[in-house]
Amino acid sequence: MPHGMERRASVITIHASSSRRGFSLVEVMIATTMMGFLMAGITSTLIFMLRSSVSLGNYAEMNRDGSYFLEKFGREIRMASQVNSISRTAFIVVVANASGDETVEYAYLSAPGQLIRTSLTSGTKEVLLDNISTLDIGYYNILGGKTSNINEVKAVQLRIDLIRVNVKNDNSDHIISARFNMRNRIITN
Repeated sequence: MPHGMERRASVITIHASSSRRGFSLVEVMIATTMMGFLMAGITSTLIFMLRSSVSLGNYAEMNRDGSYFLEKFGREIRMASQVNSISRTAFIVVVANASGDETVEYAYLSAPGQLIRTSLTSGTKEVLLDNISTLDIGYYNILGGKTSNINEVKAVQLRIDLIRVNVKNDNSDHIISARFNMRNRIITN
């Protein structure tokens, strides 16, 4: 070492600037709590939207099934020329169609919740509507009054409550009510 030069240890002090400082524990906990509330809100919104979507799908499906049923049932009942039997849960009519007269029974089976159409002429069965919670059949005379006399029946009215069970047993229900006149049925007193 040259004379006059001493070796000095240099000490460099680095001061952390306030802009480069880390988060404190309290700040991290507050931010985590706020993110938790935000995520809970987003999750509950998504769950609500999913349930609403399922309910909307059920309503659309029940509406479609109900419209199809009413169209088919109405077309056939309007062509009925004779009533053979009536009860609270079933009735038998004779329907004129392209291949001749056909005897048809409509019966409500409460256990499976189905309305069944059975052709007593050919023996074929068809489920017209399912997921029925209640079904009321009313019979009406030519003047529009209720009747239980088989010889006076000119119209049939159905009131059907359809139900679908969604996620977590939330229910979607749809009510169908329609009255059909038997155009080919001749009533004589």
